Amino acid sequence: MKPISPTDAWDLLTAASNPVPSDVVGAMSALGIEVLREVSGENSTEYLARCPAHLALTGKPDRRPSFSVNGATGLAHCFSCGYSGQFIDLVEDALGYDRVTACQWIVRRGVYRTSEETTPTLASADEKHAVTEASLALFVSPPREACDRRGITPEAARDLGVLWNEEKRRWILPIRDPFTGELWGWQEKGKRFFRNYPAGVHKGRTLFGDLNWSGHTALLLESPLDAARAHALGIPGAFASFGAHVSEAQMRLLKARCQQLVLGLDNDHAGRTSRDRLYARWRPRGLSMRFLDYGGTTAKDLGDMTDDAARSAFIGAYHPWRR
Repeated sequence: MKPISPTDAWDLLTAASNPVPSDVVGAMSALGIEVLREVSGENSTEYLARCPAHLALTGKPDRRPSFSVNGATGLAHCFSCGYSGQFIDLVEDALGYDRVTACQWIVRRGVYRTSEETTPTLASADEKHAVTEASLALFVSPPREACDRRGITPEAARDLGVLWNEEKRRWILPIRDPFTGELWGWQEKGKRFFRNYPAGVHKGRTLFGDLNWSGHTALLLESPLDAARAHALGIPGAFASFGAHVSEAQMRLLKARCQQLVLGLDNDHAGRTSRDRLYARWRPRGLSMRFLDYGGTTAKDLGDMTDDAARSAFIGAYHPWRR
């Protein structure tokens, strides 16, 4: 990992936090959201209002408000259209700010508390402490024939930290903290074999790829091996979500790194469904998005394509409303 300057470190810490304004009603008003009703509970108050994202997500105004913001946690949710997020996400979406600016906007208004997302506990304390950089010494660089079968160059494997379990002939794909680069665990992948180590490692809070990268256009794929393939083809900003489900945290990481995102999830029902949901949810939040052009191919993913077809699919990425 490249050294992080004190300023960058502060920005990363700020961007990762979820501050809740001390005056939630006043902050909502400043965002143009009128509180229609307050519902007091045992530990907090819910503020009900018209959903600010309802029109963009459904094409219809919110005439039967089912949007609320929790005064203690800052969690916003619309039970009708599905829009949800922390209060900082609400500020980003309403004002078009990046995450650091949105955090500063809340802090200037006074902070009630910082609501951190709960990080799932790993399977056991022993496993948690066992995961260190030294753990990777058990593995080697992937052999040339394995790289060739996946269309991955040795240089791409090295750049992204891809390793190989020589004894079991399986890929080792590191899972790292997106801000510090600390090793959380890895995904082990072989023929008809798949395992995350340690059990319970929360890969949904990070991405696989060059975590130091930022630029204009990023590419989101499901498989880390496909991200390594894209990197080998010279496609910059290729990341993988470790599966068809892409979390809010992963999308925020992508939004902070690029101006435009090409959605290259698998060319199957699960991948297309996830792709369409991501577009509906994040395009209204100001993230320009295109779809990887699978065209008439029967390829399930970028890894099934020839080099030329994969590059063409990326270059030909299209806006969904043009198809």
